Amino acid sequence: MKKRLLAVQGPLQFITGYVAFSWPPRAEDPAEPVEDVLLLYDFLAPPEIEDAIADAIVQLTHTTTWSRIVLIKGEEMDAWMRQRYSRSIGNLHERLGCSEFDEICLARDHVGAGSPLLLNAYPGARKRTYGDSFGLVGQQASMKAFEARSRLGAWWPGLRSLGRKLLLGAPRHVPFDEAVLTLPIDMSGTYFRTVPLFVPARQHVLDCVERLHESVTELSTYCRELCSQGTGPEDRLYLLSNFTASSLSTFEQEVALYVDVITAHSTPGSTVYIKPHPRSSRETLAAVVDRIGPSHRVVVIDDARFGRMPIELWSELVRHCGVVAMFSTSAINMKYLYGKEVVLPLDAERIAKYVAPGKTDYIADGDRLIREAIGNLDTWDGRSALWTRTA
Repeated sequence: MKKRLLAVQGPLQFITGYVAFSWPPRAEDPAEPVEDVLLLYDFLAPPEIEDAIADAIVQLTHTTTWSRIVLIKGEEMDAWMRQRYSRSIGNLHERLGCSEFDEICLARDHVGAGSPLLLNAYPGARKRTYGDSFGLVGQQASMKAFEARSRLGAWWPGLRSLGRKLLLGAPRHVPFDEAVLTLPIDMSGTYFRTVPLFVPARQHVLDCVERLHESVTELSTYCRELCSQGTGPEDRLYLLSNFTASSLSTFEQEVALYVDVITAHSTPGSTVYIKPHPRSSRETLAAVVDRIGPSHRVVVIDDARFGRMPIELWSELVRHCGVVAMFSTSAINMKYLYGKEVVLPLDAERIAKYVAPGKTDYIADGDRLIREAIGNLDTWDGRSALWTRTA
């Protein structure tokens, strides 16, 4: 029996991973039986929202088939990392009920402990990456923008890591065998020199998204209810980001940015839909609503059933509204899936005003990537990289 593992760290990764995991489509009656396992792990989120994130992913599995679904929470993963690395591998084998897989499919080989552990635990498997968002790879160097620390923090994690490696062992670098990316974006400019690239056919992607959309029929009903609360063609949907928690701005800067953008793109009295980032602070949302509530008709999208669902599945609402994405690669995804032109409000002035010193280059670079990738969709051949760093 062929054994395959799909590992995901959030609902959007499940969508993208499922596209890659099921490409190329298998025959309806395969000669060889297959055991497919789904692993939910390393959400990189506060413990109090881990169950909500896991529940959102599980909702999306209702029209897909899995031999078993396994959840490894952050606390459990952290406990494993305090043991010898060989024992951590043994723990993973035990939790997944399998010491060997023929294929494993995950987004990346860095960030958190889980991904390197998977690659080291199953070195004989064919290792496939599906990338972050809808296919972003080669971003490891850019993650350093999030690692600005105090002078104490600058040396202590490195010393602790060295000590752990000497005493308990550490993961080896295990490369991916292939990249199956819906929208291939290479932030390094060199990723595909060593990792072969495969791009699923767009119809396959659309079929997968539709299948997952059908898993949450109540989401469609909710979207229609939201649309019915609109007031006309000036309705706008604002996708908030996660600046404060990512150390990209202060709380005050993040709130002021959102208020600035909303008042610039929505006329007084018009309907303003606000979708918080799945990992964002409720305090940020409350402050924004307090500031714009007196002048706009605000509809906050905070239904507990759907708050963690990626915007890529909110097709009815996306088609109904003008969409403004504060800072998100989902703007690329919506152009690809729905032909939706999304407003990107960041410019040099706003970046300088609302982004923390030392992080402005990171934000400007990311915004440029998003804009150029959207522009490239019009002429993209659907086989090569959609965007790659050239300098």
